[in-house]
Amino acid sequence: MSRIAVIGAGYVGLVTGVCFAQKNNFVTIIEKDKNKIESLLAGKVPFYEPGLDDLLKNAINQNKIVFVNSINKALKDNPQIIFSCVGTPSMPDGDADLSAVWNVATEVGKNLNDYCLFINKSTVPVGTAKKVENIISQELKNRDLSLDFDVASNPEFLKEGDALNDFLMPDRIVVGIKTDKAKKILENLYKPFVSKKDQFICMNIESAELTKYASNAMLATRISFMNQLALLADKVGADIFDVKNGIAKDSRIGSAFLNPGIGYGGSCFPKDVKALIKIGEKNNQEMSMIRVVDKVNDYQRQNFINKIISYYGRNLSEKKVGIWGLSFKPETDDIRSAPSIDVIKRLLDYEADIIAYDPQAQSNIRNIFDNKIKFDSAKNILNKVDFLIILTEWKEFLNYKTNDFKILNDKVIFDGRNCFDPIKMKSAGIRYFNIGRNNINKITFEEKNFFYSKEDLNEISL
Repeated sequence: MSRIAVIGAGYVGLVTGVCFAQKNNFVTIIEKDKNKIESLLAGKVPFYEPGLDDLLKNAINQNKIVFVNSINKALKDNPQIIFSCVGTPSMPDGDADLSAVWNVATEVGKNLNDYCLFINKSTVPVGTAKKVENIISQELKNRDLSLDFDVASNPEFLKEGDALNDFLMPDRIVVGIKTDKAKKILENLYKPFVSKKDQFICMNIESAELTKYASNAMLATRISFMNQLALLADKVGADIFDVKNGIAKDSRIGSAFLNPGIGYGGSCFPKDVKALIKIGEKNNQEMSMIRVVDKVNDYQRQNFINKIISYYGRNLSEKKVGIWGLSFKPETDDIRSAPSIDVIKRLLDYEADIIAYDPQAQSNIRNIFDNKIKFDSAKNILNKVDFLIILTEWKEFLNYKTNDFKILNDKVIFDGRNCFDPIKMKSAGIRYFNIGRNNINKITFEEKNFFYSKEDLNEISL
């Protein structure tokens, strides 16, 4: 059993603290906001992550988690391990804002009383751990204290909507360390989470810091690659689903993150791609490929919006528009860099009347647009609007049948997530704009059926 302090009760900090508590560790979570602490003690998680609220309540009831509002209070118990899980948002130039990281290092140095392993779990640029070590050392020097401590990097690889599984059953754990002591502490800490020796990957700190950015940039690259290919597929008469299937069967490529759509969003990919570009600039290394990934993603959502504008033009001011999905992906209420924000802003520029629905993210969108848009259920929206826009592939949307959309006044759908079969939409008399499958409308169902088995057709029609 380890005594662990987790600094920050945001997404990464709360998941980290709760999951370590599940493995019989005692966790102190530091959160400055006392109102937030009261809410957390009542088992109320301030964001949507399936299952997290139940695990939090369980940990609190078993006295495995406590909350304090200062680093000073947490360090009085001399935790052996400290995780820094504070935010590192993008600044206007794309660089990561590390002010919270530096503040944490300063406070730890001012209050450290015994050996600890200080771990950066936040996503931070290469070289951050070295500066954190210097800050802590300087603060100890200011106190005339000679204390041994270690600094390590242990980046998180959590998918929103599936974070508990990612943490409790990880495909890999990456740690950047300098000493054998730090390595042994982390090996013991993560032993309950590891079933294979090669899951626990040790490297130097700089490599671990870069690994996090490299991982997100690679996934973002796959998404942007498929999105650009989908635009080409529409122009040459190809079906992007067929193309995906054709390349995904290659064992060197696989199928993950090859779904074309309106583009990636969320708290990680946009921020980390921009930060990696900035890291390259600072080190006189042009990250030209990553820069293009970022541009392709921006273009993808603008291209989607332009399809709507091109189809309706100024007539949008006379239209009632339905939007299904506001979060950047299913199973989260996160709207950071969500395509829905850009789409809504442009539609409002054209004075469209918008009615939206999302199972989790409506309150977050309301905080941005207030009463400029209305909200209703997915079913009611179909009864009230002229056309529909789909921006998030929530499972409940996939349960709708083609005939359910015939009630739309204009019988038009703009689908940014390829949720439905364009052949069935065409046969129902619905104009269905999608990503990379628009030319399927030129193929009859019988012709398409020649190439697909019934199982294949069920799979592509979702």
